[in-house]
Amino acid sequence: MNKYSKKPEKGHPTVKTLVDFVNFFDADPREFIEECLFIKTKDQQTVPLKFNTAQYLIYKRIKQLKAQNKPIRMIILKARQEGVSTLCEGLIFERTARFENSNSLIVAHEPESTDAIFSMSKLFYDLLPFDVKPMRRYDNKKQMVFENPDEKGRTNNPGLRSRMVISTADKTKIGRGLTIHNFHGSEVAFWKNAKALMLSVLQSIPSLPNTAVFLESTANGFGGDGEYFYQMVQDSLAGKNEFELIFLPWHLMPEYSQPFANDADKKKFAEALDEYEKELRVKENLTYEQLKWRRWATQNLCGGDTDKFKQEYPATIEESFVASSKAVIPKQYIEAQSKFVRQPIRKLDDILIYEEPNLKHFYSLGADPSEGIGQDDSAITVIDKMTGREVGSYIGQIQPDLFAKKIRQSAELFNNALAVIEINNHGLAVINAIKTEYSNIYQRTVFDKVTNTKRKELGWKTSQTTKPLMVDDFIAGLRDDDIGLSSQSTVSQMMTFVHTSESNKYGMGAETGQKDDALISAMLAWQGLKELPSEMPMARKGRTIKLY
Repeated sequence: MNKYSKKPEKGHPTVKTLVDFVNFFDADPREFIEECLFIKTKDQQTVPLKFNTAQYLIYKRIKQLKAQNKPIRMIILKARQEGVSTLCEGLIFERTARFENSNSLIVAHEPESTDAIFSMSKLFYDLLPFDVKPMRRYDNKKQMVFENPDEKGRTNNPGLRSRMVISTADKTKIGRGLTIHNFHGSEVAFWKNAKALMLSVLQSIPSLPNTAVFLESTANGFGGDGEYFYQMVQDSLAGKNEFELIFLPWHLMPEYSQPFANDADKKKFAEALDEYEKELRVKENLTYEQLKWRRWATQNLCGGDTDKFKQEYPATIEESFVASSKAVIPKQYIEAQSKFVRQPIRKLDDILIYEEPNLKHFYSLGADPSEGIGQDDSAITVIDKMTGREVGSYIGQIQPDLFAKKIRQSAELFNNALAVIEINNHGLAVINAIKTEYSNIYQRTVFDKVTNTKRKELGWKTSQTTKPLMVDDFIAGLRDDDIGLSSQSTVSQMMTFVHTSESNKYGMGAETGQKDDALISAMLAWQGLKELPSEMPMARKGRTIKLY
């Protein structure tokens, strides 16, 4: 049964050997996309859709997931103008215009973008070689339906019975009543109702290997419209959802570079680099030409606003989500921590281990209990006294008695670490559950006004007095480069730790809708270092200092 057009349209390009490649296209859709799909370029040319660097990195990972027979679930945090939307459209068009009964939905953040994506898809179809061009019933109302346009002949020769629908993110019930096989959300961080819309869409997508979901965007902060996308990124980093995060920094793109007139100009530029540029050049292996483009783009594309450049053209995930004016921790300290973030070397149950314990080292463990299942997460951070590095962590929703077991398990692994457990809320239940099984627990000094004496009690009590002390000590450690955080979750929570008027947060806490459990546990661990031997060599910095 012929599901394709009956004859070439007048003046339409054909490729004589394409029929021989159909099976090859099935094995590697890239060949179809690069050979058969055409796009309009910035300089008004019509050219084949050849993958650029960013597009290839995404596609390479897609191939790996397909080889593992897994559904494609990707969240793509990008810099501007990297061709991500174009790639997603090419991938979805290929799946819809080549295979039967395939339903695809594309949602853009504004009507102008919806029109642009629909025009791109129409161009894909219009310039398809005849041999692979499916019958098309209609392409109006932002829909493209690949069926036999002849109503009488449709029964015996229906065509692909596939369709693409392109819509704008101004509704909350998109996708209801449909089974969607391919979904592309464009600039999700700028949707007005992203959470409600995606709740509707995700119910319509079966969890099958032949399905794909692409959520892509530049960043738009961590609150307001950008909150959903920010949280999806953080949950992906923490392994809390099935989406795989792909981050595409600006310097992937070869065109983001500017040449020098001569060697003298290049030398003069190199000598004038600021500290951030020097560090960025080493960390990301950048050329002076790339840094020259960065300066030009900051001034000419972002109005001289370096924070705006970092949001639109980030070099790291942390730069993407520019801290708000309410942020407690200076953003330069947050950005500096990105160099320490790393993957765990192994897991002990669900405790992440970044380094094996050293029998000659002392360790401090901070534990921030939640109120149990359905509440905020409970969190553990373990810090090495000698290096200042985070060596272990845990985050999860867990009952107090079970959390006590996690604390003991983590502390015993790291040489019976000092356990600094916050006693507020359900912390007392945690203390009571662990104190008979584990003895190295932080003790605070309490003054008894009745007897006019001091006594020791187990646990750290956060109050209007102690919280600023804990926060200030932690910020000082960040400032002096004495702390090296391994957990991406902790670094991310620093961005949303803000000044607040809520009395129960003692003037500081997680912004509405965000969390601070991992960060608080790190602050508690840092406080615990005061109780350990006062002078230890800071091996990471190659010097010996007195921390307190």
